[in-house]
Amino acid sequence: MEPQKKAKVSTKDLQVGMYVAHLDRPWTETPFLFQGFFIRNQDEIEELQRHCQFVYVDIEQSDKDVTHPKGSSDWDNRTITQVTSLRYPTPRNTTTARQRNRTVYVNLQPVEQELTTAKMVHEDANKSVMTLITKLETDGQLDVELAKEIIQPMVESVLRNPDAMIWLSRMKKHDSYIYHHSVCASVWGIAFGRHLGLDKQALYEIGLGCMLFDVGKTRLPHELLMKPVKLSAMEWHVMRNHVDYSIALLENSKDITPRILGMVRSHHERFDGSGYPEGIKSNQIPTFAKIAGLVDCYDAITSPRPYARLRSPYEAVREIYTWRGTLFQPEVVEQFMQVVGVFPTGSLVELNNGAVGVVIAQNDVRRLKPRVMLITDEKKQHLKQFQTIDLMFDSHLKGIDKLWIVKALEPGAYGIDPQELYI
Repeated sequence: MEPQKKAKVSTKDLQVGMYVAHLDRPWTETPFLFQGFFIRNQDEIEELQRHCQFVYVDIEQSDKDVTHPKGSSDWDNRTITQVTSLRYPTPRNTTTARQRNRTVYVNLQPVEQELTTAKMVHEDANKSVMTLITKLETDGQLDVELAKEIIQPMVESVLRNPDAMIWLSRMKKHDSYIYHHSVCASVWGIAFGRHLGLDKQALYEIGLGCMLFDVGKTRLPHELLMKPVKLSAMEWHVMRNHVDYSIALLENSKDITPRILGMVRSHHERFDGSGYPEGIKSNQIPTFAKIAGLVDCYDAITSPRPYARLRSPYEAVREIYTWRGTLFQPEVVEQFMQVVGVFPTGSLVELNNGAVGVVIAQNDVRRLKPRVMLITDEKKQHLKQFQTIDLMFDSHLKGIDKLWIVKALEPGAYGIDPQELYI
C-alpha cells in the first residue's frame, strides 16, 4: 500500500472537507477522542484553532474540491522508538483534563506494593472466568453477574498501578487459552482506557466487554479451536460465526450496555475494511471496538496458541506497529504503544553490562528506561535473590546511571522464561 500523502497545515488555513489525520499535540489534550476525521463545519475549525497551531491533513482522503497547500509530512516515517518516546508541546489553552471530560490518572502506589492485592484479584479473575466458561459449556447459561463481580476489583487495581496486573498477566501460565485470553485482554483493555483518561464507568465497560467478547467460541467445535495448523476456508467461515454467537449470548442481558455490544460485534473489524463480520472500516468502527480489537490482537500473539508461533512482547509491539494505517488506526496503535512501552512489561532484556532481567514496570516519561528485575548477573549467573532497579530514578546507586537496555531477548534465553516467573 502506498504511503498516504499528508500536508502540515496551519489551523488558520483549514477548510471544511479536509481530513485531519494528526494533531500537533496528544489528542487526549483536546475534545477529539481520536484523530482521523473530516472537518464538517466552521465550528470544528474553530475548535481545532483553540487547541492546535497546526494539523496534518490527509490529501487523498479529503474532499476533491479542497485546495491544499504545498508540502508534505514525514509523520508516517517515524520509528516506534520515536512514537513511544514522543514529547509534545505544552497545550496553548489552559482547560484542564477534567473539564475536557478526561481524567488524569497517576500511580497511587509502587508496583511491588500493588502486587499483593493484584495477585488475589488476578487469581479470583481466573477462577471466575473458568467457572463462567465451564457453566456456559455445560448448561448454555452465561453468568454475567459473575463477570461483573470481578471486573470492579480489576479496575481498582489497574487504577492504582496498571503494571502489577499487566505483569501478572504476562508471568502466569494458564491451562486454557480462552481463560488466559479473557482475563489478559480485560486487563489490557482497562489499562488502555486508563491511559486514554476514560472515566471509571467506561473502564468498567471496556473490561467487561474484553472479558466476554469471545464467549461465543464455546459454541464452536473444540477440535476447531485447538487445530494446530492453519484453518481451511470453510473452517475459517465457521470460526467467524463466534461473533454472532457472542452477541446472541449477551444481547438479552440487562447488564450489557450498547457500548459493550458494539465492542463485541466489531472487535474483529479492521481499519482498512478487511475485518469481519460486516467489513466496516475507519470511523465506522466504534471507538471501544477499536480498543478491544487492538488489545485482543496483542494478547493473542503474545500467548501460547496451538496454531501460531508465540511472539515475545517486544516482537509483538513491533509487528503491530507495522499494521498502523492498515489493520488498525494509526492513532490507536500509537497510543497503545505509549501503554506498553518500547520494552513491554514482561519482556526479557539484556543490559549493557551483560546482566539479564525482566521488565516489571514502565516509566511514563522515559520509555527506554523502565524498571527491571534482574535475574542474572553480568556473567549470566542466576542470582539467588532477584534485584529490582529503576533505570531512570536509581541514579543514586553506584553505576546505575550508566546502565541501559541494549536488546530484548527471546523467552528461554539463558534458561529464563518470563512466563514461568510468578513472584
